[in-house]
Formats: sequence, structure tokens, C-alpha cells
Amino acid sequence: MPPFNSQSTAFHNVLMSKKNKKKVRKKAGVVVYKYTENDKDPLVLIVSARKVKGSWVFPVGGIDPGETAKIAAARECEEESGYCVKIGEKLTPIESCESCSDKKTARFTFFLATVSAEKETWETDRSREWVPLSEAKDRLPSLFHSVAEEAAARFLAEQ
Repeated sequence: MPPFNSQSTAFHNVLMSKKNKKKVRKKAGVVVYKYTENDKDPLVLIVSARKVKGSWVFPVGGIDPGETAKIAAARECEEESGYCVKIGEKLTPIESCESCSDKKTARFTFFLATVSAEKETWETDRSREWVPLSEAKDRLPSLFHSVAEEAAARFLAEQ
């Protein structure tokens, strides 16, 4: 049996979704990060969740027709946080039914990103906050824990 590979597992999940005739809603998001001068642990951007009051998420949303995942991720970040970002590495896709009804599945593609500009106002009324990556999992829903863990592993590999 071949070793576990999360990318092949994600591909398998999409195939299974097609076999089960589930509608897959494609979503894109970003893990926006910045380093402070005195800390090796990067800060990451989280925004207040729209559906669950008091919850926090990474900036994420649907991919519009004709849009690439990278463009959608950057657009969603700008709309939800007021930050324009430079998109970096792609993270391993995740799939979930947690935010979907009945036979719908959401497939999330996340990218690492850095801030390129900040707007004074933005489209949504969401709050935004910078938190140490090591604390992000405590603030995020379990759906995004693997995203935070992979981002942390990538940052550690850089050091």
C-alpha cells in the first residue's frame, strides 16, 4: 500500500464526491502572515466569522465563475479584511461538509500570503486581528487546524 499522501486523499475525496453526485463548492482562502522583529513565530491574520458570532476564520470565500483560486483568495482577503495581498505557496486542499447543507461539499484551497497594501475601509463589517500562529488553532474552527499546522510546518522549514 502506498504511503499516505494528503493530496492524493483530497483527489480521492473529489472523485468520491462525483460518484456520490455531491455538488462541490470550490472555495479559496489565505493564511496572511508577517514576522515581527523580535519573534520567530509569525503573526497570522484572522477575521470574524460571518455565520457564527464570536468565531474567527482565515479570510476565505467562494471562487466565482471564470476566477482562479489565487484571484479568488486575494479578492476574499481584500473584501473581508481590507488587506491587499501577494499570493504565495499553495497549501494542501481540504474538503468538508461542515459548512454545507445536504449533499454539498466544500473544497478549500489555501495559499500563504503577505500584505502588499492596506485599505482604510473594506466591503464587509468583519473585525480583523493579528495573532501568533502558535495561538491561531485555539481561535479557529477545527476545519482549519490542518491549514494552520501546514503553515507552521512551512515556516519552520524556512528557518
